Amino acid sequence: MSTIFNRLAAATPAYKDPMTEIDWSADDPDLSWLPESVISLAHLPVWQQLDARQKRRVSQIEFARLCAAGLWLEGLMIHRVTHAGFVAADTLETQIVLHEVREETGHGLMFLKMIERAGMSGKHLLGPTGLLTTVAKMLDPQSAGFWAMVFIGESVTDTFALKALKEAEGQGRAICPLARQVMQWHHADEARHIAAAKALLGEKIKAMSPAQRSGFRLLTKMLIRRFLRATLFPSLQSLEALQIPNAREVWRQAHRNPSGWVLARSCAEPAMNLIDKQFSKSAAGTAVAP
Repeated sequence: MSTIFNRLAAATPAYKDPMTEIDWSADDPDLSWLPESVISLAHLPVWQQLDARQKRRVSQIEFARLCAAGLWLEGLMIHRVTHAGFVAADTLETQIVLHEVREETGHGLMFLKMIERAGMSGKHLLGPTGLLTTVAKMLDPQSAGFWAMVFIGESVTDTFALKALKEAEGQGRAICPLARQVMQWHHADEARHIAAAKALLGEKIKAMSPAQRSGFRLLTKMLIRRFLRATLFPSLQSLEALQIPNAREVWRQAHRNPSGWVLARSCAEPAMNLIDKQFSKSAAGTAVAP
């Protein structure tokens, strides 16, 4: 295990603060913050009724929702680690986790600034997160369950951001340079965070009994749809901020939209496949030979 941690520690660069490194003057009011293909409303009838200015506004609000999702997830991770007074037996493991906490705090400040830029401060941008938050707060930072949840949350949001960046490049349509910088910055850090969560999960899962592994796999499958609905689909209040007619009906359409669920599941698929593989592999490794 120390070999994995040594490799992760070596890959951790000197800390850079996004609040001072990002060019916050790079905001372009004429460009969308997200490519149309990943905007939840783009495949609904209401999209054709919006003018260019309103479509840019939708992209800003949806980007702000993604920032709110990152803020919520990173806040949970930081809360659990610090509340538990987390100091692992392996000091290198502790070092890696503390590096991540420092970077996640920087992300949180970056996300808050983008939410403010979008004019969405004080708005409820996410769907219901109460049950998910309760479950997360019950998980021990020393457990496989905690790092599985960290891995899923980081992987889903990072996969979405990477899709957005690739779509913008593939479509040949520029997105706002500031939004691009924020997504690129987050992706660069999250690649290391995801690798660390995967390594920690792989090690700590060995301490789980077969029944615990089966129960946790079932729990994640039950909660993943709720997680995707809360983070990758618009909240009613965010749609009301657009001042479009029949916001509640548009909200219903967005949450039932098959195209939206195809995108959401594609963002969750890499994480869920790895969770299944890790838990199945661990279970097989502890099986009693006939």
